[in-house]
Amino acid sequence: MATQRRQAAHDSGEDIWNRVVDAGEDGLERKDAIGRNTSSQFERGKSWIRDHQCGNKKTNFTLVHGRYAATNDVDKAKLYAASRLESLHKAAVRVYKCSLANLPPEAQSDLSIMLLTKTCKDIFAAMQFLEEAGFSSQAAADIAKAKSKASTASARGRKASGAGRH
Repeated sequence: MATQRRQAAHDSGEDIWNRVVDAGEDGLERKDAIGRNTSSQFERGKSWIRDHQCGNKKTNFTLVHGRYAATNDVDKAKLYAASRLESLHKAAVRVYKCSLANLPPEAQSDLSIMLLTKTCKDIFAAMQFLEEAGFSSQAAADIAKAKSKASTASARGRKASGAGRH
C-alpha cells in the first residue's frame, strides 16, 4: 500500500496566502480561504504564514469578523491583536487555576513553582488595561491615557501647592 506524503506547511501556507491576498482587503471566510487544504493543512499553513510569510512580505495576516485578510490596515491589526491577547490571557488564567493555584503550601515554596506563579501573575498584570477595557485596544489606550493625565495633573498640583509654601 502506497503512503501519501504529508503536504509541507510551506505549500499549504503559500496556497492560503495567495488565495487571501487575491481577495484583497475584504479577505475570505474560512470556507473560502481553506481551498483544497484539509483542516490540518490549513492550520499548519496559517502557522507558516504567521511565522514566516508575514515577516517576509511585511504584511499582516489577520482574522477579523470571521474573515482572513493579508493587510496592513491598522484597525484590523488592532482587532486581531486584542482578540488573540484575550485568548492568551484566558489560557494563562486556566493554566494558573488548573495547575498552580491549588498546590499545597509546601509546593508553593518550590522555586520552579514560584517562578511559574510569578510569570502567570505578571501576564495578568500586563493584561490589566486590556482586561478592564473588555479587550478593546482603543478603550485600553483611553484608560491608559486618562490614568497618565491624572497622575501628571496630581504631580503638577503637588509641585504647585508646595511652591506656594516657600
